[in-house]
Amino acid sequence: MSLRHSLSSASGIFAFEAAARLGSFTRAARELNITQPAVSHAIGALERHLGQRLFVRAGPKIELTECGQRLAHVTMRAFLSIEDVLSKLEEDQRREVVILSISSGMATHWLMPRYSLFKQSFPDVDLQFQLIPGRVEGPLAGCDLGLRVTSGAESKRQSGWFAPERVIAVGAPEYLRQYGSLLAPRQTHTLINLSNHWFGWSDFAHATGLHLPAVHERLTFSDYSVVLQVALGGQGLALAWTSVAAKLILEGLLVAASGKIVRTDRNYHFMLNPQRPDRQNVRDVCDWLVAEMRKDEDELKLRFG
Repeated sequence: MSLRHSLSSASGIFAFEAAARLGSFTRAARELNITQPAVSHAIGALERHLGQRLFVRAGPKIELTECGQRLAHVTMRAFLSIEDVLSKLEEDQRREVVILSISSGMATHWLMPRYSLFKQSFPDVDLQFQLIPGRVEGPLAGCDLGLRVTSGAESKRQSGWFAPERVIAVGAPEYLRQYGSLLAPRQTHTLINLSNHWFGWSDFAHATGLHLPAVHERLTFSDYSVVLQVALGGQGLALAWTSVAAKLILEGLLVAASGKIVRTDRNYHFMLNPQRPDRQNVRDVCDWLVAEMRKDEDELKLRFG
């Protein structure tokens, strides 16, 4: 039998829970904003329906019977759970979600380290990510905002400029001290690769005129966030897109393994999805992300030009 068929009236269970928790019909009436006789009547109707005494009444004092204790344990826990869910629903109603499409590397190594700053600026905004393991291309699908790469004339037309495409070879300081630079190795280098990407170590060598070490080991991953993490761990050299690795480079966690830099005609932009509703919070998040990268770019230009 369902609960609504097993109870004669929902008011009885509300009155019972309040009286059991507060230990008083009077205080229960005050909390429920009804009269004390109304509380007594509702609980009496519930007792008659159950055929069980729930309270022992001794003047102004009340005590739970064994049956009342069992019911009180369940109802108080259930009411707390309901209140918790209602509170979360109300909180969710006040919050706004911005769906962001960026690379896993950008999320892990650029955005998450400054997430506390983001929350200071947007305390009522929750970010939801659609992560891309490699190059940031393609439609924004169901996202509000996305980082995408453009080139040539399209880059000049597109708003939301975020960063130029600049690629350097990097390694952890301790790795370079032990293994030497890319051009003057002391031991056999390990070159860390991103699979199925348009630009790899051979492309870097061709673009810079460098000759890669004739003998080297290779590690290959399908996710760029892992490529950078492995380089941070001192396991080899990686190609760093400075937009993604800006914080790691500026803090000296990754350092250049050669003096060569590849600059392409491509640029990264944060794009608003025209298929999604135009929301001020989405625009504000976009502006904040662009402003944060501009701070990094000012420092990167001093270092790399």
